[in-house]
Amino acid sequence: MKKQPSNPDQLCFSIGRPLPLLLEEVQKTSLEPSLRQAAEQMLEGLRTFQLANQTGISQSSKAKEAIHAILTK
Repeated sequence: MKKQPSNPDQLCFSIGRPLPLLLEEVQKTSLEPSLRQAAEQMLEGLRTFQLANQTGISQSSKAKEAIHAILTK
C-alpha cells in the first residue's frame, strides 16, 4: 500500500478523500434530515477549528496540539 504524504491543509480518511468533501457529499445525497444536519454541524466545527488554528486563539498548548491533530489526521 502506498502511503500518501501528510498535508495539514487537507483532512482525509484512509480512502484519501478530504473530510469536508465527504461531509458535503452526505449533505447533498442523504435522504435522512438528521444526517444532513449532523454533516452541517461537523463542517461548522471544522471551520471553527481552522479559524482557531489560523488565528492562534487558544493559549493552551494542549488545546493547540489537539486542534492540530484534528486538522492533520
